[in-house]
Amino acid sequence: MRYRRVLGIYAHPDDADVGAGATIARLARDGADVKLLIVTRGEAGGFQQQGPERMARVRQAEQERAAAELGVRDVAFLEGFSDGHVREGEGLVGHIVASIRRHRPDLIVTMSPEYNFASTAANHPDHRAVGRAVVEAAYPAAGNPFDYRELLEQGLEPHHPPEVWFQGHRDNNHVVAVAAVDVERKIAAVRHHVSQFQDMGAMEDHLRRQLSRTLPEHARAQDPADAVGAEAFFRWVLEG
Repeated sequence: MRYRRVLGIYAHPDDADVGAGATIARLARDGADVKLLIVTRGEAGGFQQQGPERMARVRQAEQERAAAELGVRDVAFLEGFSDGHVREGEGLVGHIVASIRRHRPDLIVTMSPEYNFASTAANHPDHRAVGRAVVEAAYPAAGNPFDYRELLEQGLEPHHPPEVWFQGHRDNNHVVAVAAVDVERKIAAVRHHVSQFQDMGAMEDHLRRQLSRTLPEHARAQDPADAVGAEAFFRWVLEG
């Protein structure tokens, strides 16, 4: 699994780690330069009343520490988008186009734009809003030299991302097998999000079961010999 540059685009802190943490860890371990773009700071999350400004600071710090566990050092947060109201925000596609042109990924990992009745958590409206914005940014906007012309003035040349992987999709068609080291890095990353998971032990057990259940779906592929789990995505190939 060789990708040079990977861009993860997510609605909230913890979305990347919970949904694709082991995959991101494997990509980084395989040598990819992985960057994360988080649309909100998750100020409406948590299970204790701390106020939005303090919660935003807490969650940003949690995400930065979690990303480091996965081998990701570059985490950017957008301004102007409120947790719970991303679908009402303006300009999100343009921000994502700018990020794609800046980082020039050969793989984007993000949230599903479609409603999935089999997964309550996947259907947060912010998740679907971000997924839809990625779809609109990935094609044709990011690679169109005649759109978002102001980005050209900033030195951000058009870029066509070849692939997008959507997590939480209802029709997964791509499974990534991961090694024990990737699983442990995912668990370590999720454990940094202490403001979000009241029973961290139960959360860890859930994630380990989920990773283990998904692995058999990858049996026909060329798994690494040390694969112990897997994460599933809908893979959208934009070229070829």
